[in-house]
Amino acid sequence: MSGHSVLAPSSAGRIVQCPGSVSMQQAYPEHEQSPDAADGEAAHWAGSEMLEGRLVEVGQQAPNGVFLTEEMVEAADLYYDDVATTLAAHGLKTTDAAVESAVSIPAVHELCWGTPDARAWVPGKILYLWDFKFGHRVIDVFENWQLIAYVSGCLSGVNLHDQEVTVVARIVQPRAHHRDGPVREWRFNAAEIRAHVNILRNAAHQALAPNPQTRVGPYCRDCTGRHACVTLQRAALSACDVAGDAQPFDLPTAAMGTELRYLKRAAAVLDARITGLEEQAFARAKRGEVVQGWRVAQGLGRERWKQPAAEVIAVASMLGVNVAKPPAALTPKQAIKAGLDASVVAAMSDTPRGEMTLVEDDGSRARSIFGRLPR
Repeated sequence: MSGHSVLAPSSAGRIVQCPGSVSMQQAYPEHEQSPDAADGEAAHWAGSEMLEGRLVEVGQQAPNGVFLTEEMVEAADLYYDDVATTLAAHGLKTTDAAVESAVSIPAVHELCWGTPDARAWVPGKILYLWDFKFGHRVIDVFENWQLIAYVSGCLSGVNLHDQEVTVVARIVQPRAHHRDGPVREWRFNAAEIRAHVNILRNAAHQALAPNPQTRVGPYCRDCTGRHACVTLQRAALSACDVAGDAQPFDLPTAAMGTELRYLKRAAAVLDARITGLEEQAFARAKRGEVVQGWRVAQGLGRERWKQPAAEVIAVASMLGVNVAKPPAALTPKQAIKAGLDASVVAAMSDTPRGEMTLVEDDGSRARSIFGRLPR
């Protein structure tokens, strides 16, 4: 297994939604990595280095050329701590886990394979699977298509019946604010995802068949071919009409919830279309083409020191000015790792509640708590 999988688990959700996105992605590949993607790759490298027992530090250069920031190292440290603590409870070390090790996923398709961030089998026929996310967009762990694909691949390499296996899938996402915190878990019997794997397999075969169907949905935002998708264009134009059809009266509660959900989805379709066109317009304008009504402008970044912080502080001090920041304490988790007793940390720290927000309820939270509901 080399290169990039045509049916990558990271794209599993998008393929289920839109089998035609596979050919669209191949026709319009991403030519250069975005800064956010490069930062995420560097943070992943830091995390894998820690799990392999190697030290990393702020300012160190990752293989992709990105220099590790304090935020990247802290995120990787949280990921490492979760893997280490979880495995230690079973008498294992992080070096007992398979880190960035590829798995084939034949139950989905012979061309489907991927690389889980970390996985480990522990006594009792339990599979632990970790996915480390550095982005800000919240990724839910429950019924996550990427994790389902990985679990299928992990099961294909062992001589166990799926009903014998307990799966503990965990997403570590330090920079996304979620009600369940930065580490979220989905625990289930492996047999429970049989239907999901069947859906994935059907979508994969549709994707590689002649003239696969394209369908719009939330995953359009991640498709590199969205700017050229006729289906998305039509849906976006239709969404403009829907968004413009105001309801100037006090709707009943049920109707209000339905319309709000419909308009939110229409807004997501519009956003996917807009961002796709923005990327194409920027690329063409940057090449010198005239894009009617748009131009490329050079922005200014935030002013920063050219010299190391210690040198700046020393020079300012000689001139009688103190420009050093006040010292900051480690985070509570880092303090525990440094040796401060957990009871002391608990007495001096808390986790404040965030603001109340309105979130869409698709029934997945109830299913994750009470089990699968009949459909």
